Amino acid sequence: MFGVSVSQGGTVTVTTTSNGGLPVDHWANRATDIIISVGGQSHPEITEQAMAYKEQINHVIKHYMQEAINSNKTDLIAELSANGYEEIAEILRKM
Repeated sequence: MFGVSVSQGGTVTVTTTSNGGLPVDHWANRATDIIISVGGQSHPEITEQAMAYKEQINHVIKHYMQEAINSNKTDLIAELSANGYEEIAEILRKM
């Protein structure tokens, strides 16, 4: 005999795009929302401080996500160039 338990998860959000991926802002906002949650029943001054902090964290996340993207792009360009794919590397440089 075995037991079955059912649990309910959180909210599922689906975001779609056409002809491309999602921008850094989308991912930074998602990460910030997961890292920092501001309760609706908090004192207004605490809410205000928490929202200001959340905005600062969002900017830091955006910055370092963009840095990671730029670093990865540099790695790809170097790898393509080193293996004789200079034309493809040049296309990537222009993106």
